[in-house]
Amino acid sequence: MEIRPMRMKDLVRVRDLEIACIREYFSEILENKWEELPKEWKESLGASNRSAFPSYLEGGLSFVAEEEGEVFGFIFAKMLHHVYNAENLIWVENMGVHTYYRRMGIGYKLLREVVNKGAEMGGTVVHSAIQPDNVPSIMLHKKLGFFIDRRSVALFDVTDMNKKKKKA
Repeated sequence: MEIRPMRMKDLVRVRDLEIACIREYFSEILENKWEELPKEWKESLGASNRSAFPSYLEGGLSFVAEEEGEVFGFIFAKMLHHVYNAENLIWVENMGVHTYYRRMGIGYKLLREVVNKGAEMGGTVVHSAIQPDNVPSIMLHKKLGFFIDRRSVALFDVTDMNKKKKKA
């Protein structure tokens, strides 16, 4: 199994794998069936959507796990500057491994590659998005030495014009 930088030609294979991983996760947390979700919403999911993918390639911190031309794992990461008081924060957006190839060290190798390459590029800290109920991901990060706390991120969708403005 080779860990290599992600390339534009990987888009279709990585997109299929990322959507399969997202769909698997959503099947456990959403009340709606995947088929009932709006098509445009599903198309915008993930770092492999057509508008986000190029920005992850440009940063040089996104990788795939590949063997004999098949992609079995991916990680999307990029360097952000001046975030959370860090000059060069490495942001891990998403990672996934094909269900058949899990628990074989692929996720570990992908995440380690991001940490090592990010450090070479001047990264000072790595932040990774982890769902609080994703125990395997939490354990993977701890194995690499990540500090895990109970922080949550507050989100507000400014594109949703139907949101009611709260009056003070």
